[in-house]
Amino acid sequence: MNNKQESIIESALKLFSINGYGSTTTAEIAKEAKVSVGTLFNYYPTKKILVNELYLYANRIYCDYTKNLEEKHDFKKGMIELWGRCIDFALDNQNLFRFIILFRNSPVITDETVKQIEDESIFFENVYNKFRKRNEVKMYYDLFSYVMFGCLVATLEFIEKNPDKDINHIKEVSFDYLWDGVNP
Repeated sequence: MNNKQESIIESALKLFSINGYGSTTTAEIAKEAKVSVGTLFNYYPTKKILVNELYLYANRIYCDYTKNLEEKHDFKKGMIELWGRCIDFALDNQNLFRFIILFRNSPVITDETVKQIEDESIFFENVYNKFRKRNEVKMYYDLFSYVMFGCLVATLEFIEKNPDKDINHIKEVSFDYLWDGVNP
């Protein structure tokens, strides 16, 4: 990725995460990125293509950050580490994570993009299903991923509204809540 593409990506992530899809124009993105609209369209011919590329980009960064775990033989220990990484990532990359939240169920995201993300994040499903076969967790992976993401969003909203609270304590308490839902 060259400097212009990087600038477009960062500007678009910022604007989409603040204003959403309908209220963000390609002209605003180009202005924020300090490139011409023509340059933006050379890289991303439509706003929809740009959003899908951004969604892939954001999910790749998120998955790369969270999957670089040492495989644990104890599912709970691995989940505690993953949970902490998910929260840390979201706090350190607020525009990127807010973008993921906003577009997770958006009709703008194509089935092809969703499939590509599923293929690239198969690591998580494989690890999860290994522990499910051993009856260490009870939910189907798809349901678990929705529950975990919902708990993650709720935890992050709580942290945002209560910046004076102890984040490590919040991580522990919110993990316990999540764990009670997946533990057989």
